[in-house]
Amino acid sequence: MDNHQHNIIIVGSGLVGMTLALMLSKLRHKVIILDKNSKKKLLELKDSRTSAISQGSSRILKDISIWNKIKEKAQPINEINVSEGINTNELNFKSKSVNEGPLGYIVDNTYLKKTFFKEVLKSNFIKFIGGIKIKDIKRTSNNATILSNKGNFSASLIIGADGRNSRMRFFADIKSFFFDYNQVAFVFNISHTLSHQSMALERFFPSGPLAVLPMQNNNKKSSSVVWTVDSAIEPKMLNNKKFNNAFQERYARAFGQITKISKPVKYNLNVISCYEYFKRRIVLIGDACQAIHPIAGQGLNLGLRDSYDLAKVISEGLELGLDIGSSYILRDYSLKRLIDKKLLIQATHRLNQLFSNNSVIIKTIRENGLKIFNKSEFLKKKSMMFAMGLLKFDF
Repeated sequence: MDNHQHNIIIVGSGLVGMTLALMLSKLRHKVIILDKNSKKKLLELKDSRTSAISQGSSRILKDISIWNKIKEKAQPINEINVSEGINTNELNFKSKSVNEGPLGYIVDNTYLKKTFFKEVLKSNFIKFIGGIKIKDIKRTSNNATILSNKGNFSASLIIGADGRNSRMRFFADIKSFFFDYNQVAFVFNISHTLSHQSMALERFFPSGPLAVLPMQNNNKKSSSVVWTVDSAIEPKMLNNKKFNNAFQERYARAFGQITKISKPVKYNLNVISCYEYFKRRIVLIGDACQAIHPIAGQGLNLGLRDSYDLAKVISEGLELGLDIGSSYILRDYSLKRLIDKKLLIQATHRLNQLFSNNSVIIKTIRENGLKIFNKSEFLKKKSMMFAMGLLKFDF
């Protein structure tokens, strides 16, 4: 079989991997993307979910000239309303209080992924090869080689951007922390009679959080729902009527009467966090390195920041003529990402544990905590800047 020599190989054509490829191509660095899916399958992709893109992430995407293509289909979030259940003791975050634009955006996944993929295919600096089955990876002091059904691919650096069930994590022998929440997330879309007014809702229940996220259409009467429930009660909800009744009770006519509910898609929830981000010429980014609870909708944003920082480190290394797969370069990247990753992984982990709990003591702490938090403009502004991806945590 032929051996193809490259500088940089990215395994995985998800949003995080494609963002990194587009950043490097903008800096005129050649990249190859290998993916298990064919070009045809990716162009015909259907994904009923949505993605939450923070204000900081929108600026990253603007840097690679892709945000303008997405913006017209992105629904701004100007307010987030947080409450324990349907309690009136609410915590409100409003974008106008930080004056940085919308807190974030909700974008349809099908549109988002296809837009990215078409940009990748247009680039003269990115080569895409689909239908790849990786058999093994061999590493020497100078390079790493992927052995696949379509030949061998060697590079100074291989980037694993192949998601939560990463094969690259396995091949690199990078150990990770794993925790099963014993929860499932139901993801679906709803249509309602009143406008969402660019507001997102986050309601916490002992059985798990409910997020109702504004979607874009002409009359602002559609929302995307991520409803988390304990695995123990999930079998009781398999009946459509029971499911709808339980959801309606938690939704509580927030945006008027529901006129339509799409078929829910179910996901098991867990957290995966790697103890190290790279090993012998393989570096992991996005969900391959850390897959977090969807409670704050921050998984994609964390991965996009991985791509942004790695692209900068790689580009600087290439300009200086350094070996970009060396421990020296990859350690620099790891240090830049350490605090941001650890903080967000812990924040989502602890937040889920705190609110998915029916203890009377914990409930009292939550209620008092929400009241104190709501009265502190300083705390609210800092947490908004953090959620918007505008606070920097690097060395």
